[in-house]
Amino acid sequence: MPARVEIPPNRRAVITGIGPVTAAGIGKDALWAGLLAERSPVTQVTRFDVTQSKAKCAAEIAGFDAGQWFAPHETKRWDRCTQFAMVAAQLAINDSGLELKSGDLHPRYAVSFGTALGGISDAEAQHAKFITEGTRAISRSLALQIFGGATHSNISIHWGLQGPATTHSNSCASGNVAVGDALRLIREGAADVVIAGAAESPLSPLAFAAFDQIHTMSRWQGEPASRACRPFDASRDGFVMGEGAAGFVIESLEHASQRGAKIYAEIVGFSLVSEAHHMTIPRPDGEPLRRAMQNALEAARLNPSDIDYINAHASSTPQNDFNEAAQIATVFGSKAPPVSGTKAITGHALGAAGAMECAICLMAIEHRWLPPTLNFEKSECAPLDFVPNHGRETSVRAVLNNSFGFGGVDSCLVMKRIE
Repeated sequence: MPARVEIPPNRRAVITGIGPVTAAGIGKDALWAGLLAERSPVTQVTRFDVTQSKAKCAAEIAGFDAGQWFAPHETKRWDRCTQFAMVAAQLAINDSGLELKSGDLHPRYAVSFGTALGGISDAEAQHAKFITEGTRAISRSLALQIFGGATHSNISIHWGLQGPATTHSNSCASGNVAVGDALRLIREGAADVVIAGAAESPLSPLAFAAFDQIHTMSRWQGEPASRACRPFDASRDGFVMGEGAAGFVIESLEHASQRGAKIYAEIVGFSLVSEAHHMTIPRPDGEPLRRAMQNALEAARLNPSDIDYINAHASSTPQNDFNEAAQIATVFGSKAPPVSGTKAITGHALGAAGAMECAICLMAIEHRWLPPTLNFEKSECAPLDFVPNHGRETSVRAVLNNSFGFGGVDSCLVMKRIE
């Protein structure tokens, strides 16, 4: 038996690879171009009939083909959610410069991925076949495709990652939680490298109708459809569903430094609290949300004045945006940093939303540029700087990424440039 490796406590975790798969662009460079375009990709739903739904818009990823990255015999075993996850992981690995060869095994490489609904869209399609054609019509891989853990399992198997491997299902906070848990794995010495992120494929008739039924999605039917998502704006009326993924390579600082990797940022703080109040309505006093932000800052050993930018959860729902803005104003005071909601650029990809916004935060740090809140005219929310409609160049050293979910899940992630 090999001698046990002594791991120093509280190791630093850094992000060295970014792999976004979004309606605004696939890959880091394409997403950056989409951000700079300051244009929402939201359109009328084209993938299925929404005649009976009040909601009509979504952020679809047109022309996505996992076969550009993987062989057909692999992709046919994966549902759309797992395909998003695998491509996001591949893009992040490529961006990081890590050399992961097929057949190699990596005992100290881990996986931490998130999803809210997993393979629901493929399960729904297969169920329709089952009803009309019977058992023999469904995919022989169905049972292995649709469970939530299929994302992390396939990543682990494909690249031989033998460290801890988990899927986090925390509604719309899943991506943030997955990255936060990667920080824990690095700090505690359970892994040297973590492939982290989240994926979501919720654009199917039943899933879309379910969210439409609880009146959480925008019912905008005007032109252009791209105005449907309006974070913090006084006329906002609900979120716009999106799809996709974002993956990251997260390493210990020692591991990244030894191989001379480019470092985008260090993850310095994470917090996770439960409101214990309601499945969709935030607590009126905002105390848990406020505490989540304060806990993340404390974990990062930063003061509110140290934060240069906040990527808000900003789902474009009336009560949630109002509540979030109020608590940001409470925590950060009159000198609150710029705050933007970027779901008009990506759509609200549920469990993948926090991961996508983590990628956007990293680009803000790298390019010293704040992404805008699109479709913003006026707001009844707390008087914050919402970076309305146009991004701006400025120094960005430390960022806070807020991500909240159904059931009262409040998660906050703090990342900082390594000087």
